[in-house]
Amino acid sequence: MADDKKKSEMDVLITRISNSVDKKNVQSCCKKILKKCSFKSDNDLSNVKQLAFWLYIYGYYDEAISVCDLLKDMEFTGNYRIWDNADNAMCLKARILREQGKLPEREELLKKVNEHRHPELYKNLVDWYRGTLNENINSDSSTLGKLSWMMTKLTFAVRYREAGGHPISDDEFERDISELLEIFRAVK
Repeated sequence: MADDKKKSEMDVLITRISNSVDKKNVQSCCKKILKKCSFKSDNDLSNVKQLAFWLYIYGYYDEAISVCDLLKDMEFTGNYRIWDNADNAMCLKARILREQGKLPEREELLKKVNEHRHPELYKNLVDWYRGTLNENINSDSSTLGKLSWMMTKLTFAVRYREAGGHPISDDEFERDISELLEIFRAVK
């Protein structure tokens, strides 16, 4: 019963966003979520995360927070593929809260995020972020492919900038985030 109520509330929210935000990427995510969304599917939860990020990109911060909140009650079950989407959404919400000066609420959210993190492994991601990810962006010949790699970079930068403890500095992440937001905001 609780799952049916959660699904119904999600459908109302996503329909409202679909009816009020006339942006192609937002519309695409909304359609995918309304067609199918299981909280046990990595692909479906990725659509929810993507919607939250597109809303953030376009400046719909309240809507982005509402979408992030769809994943806030998820519990970590040991499956990082599923959890990463909730983690990303919570870090995006933490970013918005920081930008709005709501620091106590942000800190509480990040406590939950950091319960399932292993900062000792972060050093393994530095070369991937600075090297491989940029190589993939630069070598992909399709616009859609480049945008997909750039979204991966944006979600990674937000995620690790907000949660903290990463060997890459907050300043470097912020520069990358600003650059990527500028590019994405030009996308219709």
